[in-house]
Amino acid sequence: MSLLEPFRAWRYTGPWRVALALLFGAAVLSSSGLVFARTGADAAPDPATPAGLSSSLGVDLPHSDGFGLLPKPPALTKEERDRLFAEGLRACAGPCVTPFGAVLGIADGAESRSNCVSTCIRPEYTFLDRSSGAVSVHPSDPKQDHLQYIGVTYQCVEYARKWWMKNRRITFGSIDSAYEILYLTEGKNLETQQAVPLARSINGTARRPPRRGDLVVYYPDRDDPEWRHGHVAVVTAVDVEQGSVALVEENYDNRPWQNPQAFARQIRLFEVGGRYTLLDVPPTAHRNAEGGRIAGWLYPLDP
Repeated sequence: MSLLEPFRAWRYTGPWRVALALLFGAAVLSSSGLVFARTGADAAPDPATPAGLSSSLGVDLPHSDGFGLLPKPPALTKEERDRLFAEGLRACAGPCVTPFGAVLGIADGAESRSNCVSTCIRPEYTFLDRSSGAVSVHPSDPKQDHLQYIGVTYQCVEYARKWWMKNRRITFGSIDSAYEILYLTEGKNLETQQAVPLARSINGTARRPPRRGDLVVYYPDRDDPEWRHGHVAVVTAVDVEQGSVALVEENYDNRPWQNPQAFARQIRLFEVGGRYTLLDVPPTAHRNAEGGRIAGWLYPLDP
């Protein structure tokens, strides 16, 4: 649930050589949003995938755990971006779920604030003081060397970057929508300015469960204004035995966190046959009419 990021303080320049599998005879697995497809009979099966399925299903990115990541939808046109930006400005006039800028919770030094409603977009930007760790808001780039761009206030991408910058000293490149985070292949170390390889687990086929500090990324739904850009949240706790994952975030529902000092909400985690699936459903519920489809989770590649 994050609108376009107009800033380009550090543009992603890593290798994007995305190979798209030939998708035909496709069937959609609705619980995880994954596309399964038949490929040529000569395709060599991956031992880590079920018999008869090729590891090249969906988008092929380096350091991917699982398979079936859907291709990115076509980029929005300039006319669409301009229209959505105008709509976002109007949405900020309210009524708000909670007042714009109200503190919703804080986790590991990263404060979450209200964006009024999920479709609101303000032309204001947050920056991190690399020395003190303080976060400040500016109407434009202050062009001060000690300030590192975080994001558009108070969008989900802004919170994900802020948490990583404060707790992992890593940032990632500029994107237009939150769902694009899962397709990034590298970030940047704030101290050394060196590239940091990124890996991803594909929801529903991953063998690596989510871990603390991972970024949980949602697919977009272009037909739903609240999910047009997907969403991203940070994992702060995982209980594999109980099947729950705690998330912190901004601009999901703009309500105070369930536990203001620990997590915004919790969702369900399932393990079937050694593969993990996250569902946007509370651990005590069986449905979430307002929820979204989780694409996977992103994390720095283990050295």
